[in-house]
Order: sequence, then C-alpha cells, then structure tokens
Amino acid sequence: MPGTNLTQLKDAQHELLLKPLDAAVFLAPWPTAIPSPFTDATGALQPLPAAFKSVGLIDKKTGVAFARGITAAPIESYGELQPSRNDITSDITTLEFETQQTNALTLALTTNANLDQVKANATSGEVFFAQPTAEQITYYSAIVIGKDGNDATPIYVFKVLPKVAVSKYGGEQWTPTNIISQKLTLTAFKDTTAGYSVAHGFGGAGWKKLLTKAGIASA
Repeated sequence: MPGTNLTQLKDAQHELLLKPLDAAVFLAPWPTAIPSPFTDATGALQPLPAAFKSVGLIDKKTGVAFARGITAAPIESYGELQPSRNDITSDITTLEFETQQTNALTLALTTNANLDQVKANATSGEVFFAQPTAEQITYYSAIVIGKDGNDATPIYVFKVLPKVAVSKYGGEQWTPTNIISQKLTLTAFKDTTAGYSVAHGFGGAGWKKLLTKAGIASA
C-alpha cells in the first residue's frame, strides 16, 4: 500500500467551516405545523407560515445559543475501572437569545402575559397590563434560521424546535448606556405530531455546491 501523509488524511476543507453571519428567531403559537421544505428547487428561501413571527433584533455578543444537557446513569461493577453499562436518562436542549426590540411578541415572552388581550388606550396610546400571578406555561413552535455567505450563494442553517417554553428569565437592567432587553432561555420538548424535539437542516444555493464535499448524497 502506498504511503500517505497527515495533510492528506486530515481532509481539511475550509469551505465546510460554517459561520452564521446573520440569524433570526421565529416563534408561533404551539402547535403550529413546521413548513417543509424551507427552500425551493433553486435553493431560494421560502416564506414562513404567517403564524411565525420574528422576535426581531437580538444581542450580537451572545447571539443565539443552543445547549444540550445529557444526564446518564452509569452502572459500576466491582473490580472494573470503567462503568459496565451507561444509560441516558435525560436529554434536554435549550435555546437562548437576548431580545432587543419591544413589541407584542417580546413582551409576551418576557412577562408571560397574553398580549392578545391587551389593548392600547384609544386616546393616549398608553398600554398597561399586569404580569400573571398564577403559574402558567405558554408553549411556542420555534424556527431559527442562520445565514452564511452572500445573497447570491447563501448557506442557510436551520434549527427547528416544534415545542418550546421559556424556562429562564435573565431579568432587565435599566441603564443610560443600554436598551431595555432581556436574555431568555427556552427549553425544547418533544412534539408528538412532529415526532421530535429538535431538528437540523441546511439549504441554499451555497450549500447545494457543498453537498459532495460534506459527504451527503442527493436523493
């Protein structure tokens, strides 16, 4: 067998280093059906169903963070240095971002109030509502879309969480040097209709050119 070297074995391909240069978080009342596909035959991004609303601008430093926490129950055996068996007992994915815009959707997210029932004063335009005192969980269907590359040959990265709920509030801090914003953590749950809690996707004209290098076959 002819010899080789590490450079050849490494199979380094810089084209496959993806970096979302822009991203948006879309939420809809749960349950809202997830669209399929997200792109057409040319790779062009398709409009989302009207129920999905963007949270708008989000903090640039923290961006959009996905975390996966796994809990295992290892079984240890006498005389063995490693577990003899290990079972996954919990697999939880979270979505975190910091909203920057103040609108009906972000207010509903940060206060858990039903903004559909809130009306502005017809004369003064004032809006006033109470934060719920009773414990309640509001579920949403979430789609996160990131874009790498340019508009001519974009690479889209999709994350779909068909059932999520806010599980942690970062709180507000009012200062003269920053806007009103709040970091939110949403936890993903399995949606029985979709059959999953998290799904991943890639698309766009730029991604189509990378399929072979990515090692993914076309059907």
